[in-house]
Amino acid sequence: MKKKVISLTTSAVLGSTMIAGVASAETWQVKPGDTLWEISRKYNISIAKIKEANGLSSDTIYVGQMLNIPRKSAQTQKPPVSSTASSNETAKSYTVKKGDTLWEIARNYGTTVQNLKSLNSLTGDVIYPGQVLKVTGSSPSKSTGSPSTPKKVLAPSSSPNTYTVQSGDTLWEIAVKFKMTVSQLKAANNLSSDTIYPGQVLKLSGSASKSGTQSNRAAGNQSSQSGQSSVTNGKILVMIQEAKKLLGVPYRWGGNTPSGFDCSGFVYYVLNKVTSVSRLNTAGYWNIMKSVSSPKIGDFVYFTTYKPGPSHMGIYLGNGDFIHAGSHGVQISNLSNSYWKPRYLGAKSFF
Repeated sequence: MKKKVISLTTSAVLGSTMIAGVASAETWQVKPGDTLWEISRKYNISIAKIKEANGLSSDTIYVGQMLNIPRKSAQTQKPPVSSTASSNETAKSYTVKKGDTLWEIARNYGTTVQNLKSLNSLTGDVIYPGQVLKVTGSSPSKSTGSPSTPKKVLAPSSSPNTYTVQSGDTLWEIAVKFKMTVSQLKAANNLSSDTIYPGQVLKLSGSASKSGTQSNRAAGNQSSQSGQSSVTNGKILVMIQEAKKLLGVPYRWGGNTPSGFDCSGFVYYVLNKVTSVSRLNTAGYWNIMKSVSSPKIGDFVYFTTYKPGPSHMGIYLGNGDFIHAGSHGVQISNLSNSYWKPRYLGAKSFF
């Protein structure tokens, strides 16, 4: 009887009923433009946990849908590890599950995507179910600090447009400080990997000085316009590179992860490598983009397939080629193809 009173008291303190260590005290009604990724960030919980709590088999959600948001109690919170290390050790392993991303795994273990990639010698962000990854991060109960504690303060910028790398810096930390993405930072400095070294001087796009004479400001405006063009070209280059890394990923209706894509889910995934967009269908992307008379590299090409209007899309690569998630998975096709040519609707520009 005494144990029962203690259980009720604990439940009252937490403000919700405990069921197998999970408190289901939150619900979220899906709004236009919402994605599982955005909702997971809002509640600091993984996409996989939200899908499990709501019986979702894909990442597709719809406006007005009520989602249960599970929250683990502090007493029962454990990272989903497959580890042979003790709770005081920092080296652990994690077996990738269907739907996992490097970003989610890094967040669960209190580390960065860069650290995960470095530990596992990964050159891209693609992972697969069953893959065993080395992870870092101290036990939640450990009170002492460690080199991976995300409370580091970066050195000030060396100049308005550059930053000198300090010992222990990562591209992710520098990108966050200067309100950029890692992809933008890599494109601005022609980096082919995430490796940087102390003393290296990195260019920072979009950091024009606000001081100086009127002539200096005029020159700064020209430089800024040139810089914006350079950043845009860099985004397009990175987007296409990321898209090509996914060649061969299977087709999946409503899919927007490397475990499977449909055409609009593929565009959503690669666009979010260089910017931030909502998960829309093909017609939705058609409506928010600007029409162009003929496609340039990095523009988006649209087709009418199983229904009238835009129902399929891809990214234009030049010379008539475009990359898309078709019935045979992520592939490269040509606009002159006997199937695609009569179904071509037009091209649109996002950047």
